[in-house]
Amino acid sequence: MIDFLIALGWAIWYVLPAYIANAMPTILGGGVPIDGGKKMGDGRPVFGSHKTVRGFGVGVLFGSLVGFVQAATLGPILRICSGILQGLGAMLGDLAGSFIKRRKGIKPGDPLPLLDQLDFVLGAVALSYLVEPFSLITFLLILSITPPLHVLTNVIAYLLKIKEKPW
Repeated sequence: MIDFLIALGWAIWYVLPAYIANAMPTILGGGVPIDGGKKMGDGRPVFGSHKTVRGFGVGVLFGSLVGFVQAATLGPILRICSGILQGLGAMLGDLAGSFIKRRKGIKPGDPLPLLDQLDFVLGAVALSYLVEPFSLITFLLILSITPPLHVLTNVIAYLLKIKEKPW
């Protein structure tokens, strides 16, 4: 049991920059859409109005800051690079998820289960793995804990009136 808790703690520590990066656009985002309001040949937005330049920037910034704090406290200096890459990867993964949702005709803010919970974390771990590899167990733990944590944090954000919808 202790080994499991240590592995779980490491998985959360590893992916924390991505979790923070994914949350910050909801709190500090808004403004100009990252796609400039452009539409694809199918008449649908590239990403949609909820994906903004400011949201992308604060996501990368706060993911990076978490990596700096981790490196300064408990981590190897490599956590800085990993934090930056996780912040960037989380935002790119989220954009990829939005692109897929727009192609399927799903409106901004409407749910697509599992994609909504995993797009950002898959982008984050894909990029950060390049500088800070992790075990298969860590990856499976991240994939297991992210969907329920994502749902829980979205419900909390909705109850606090930070989000318009609880998903």
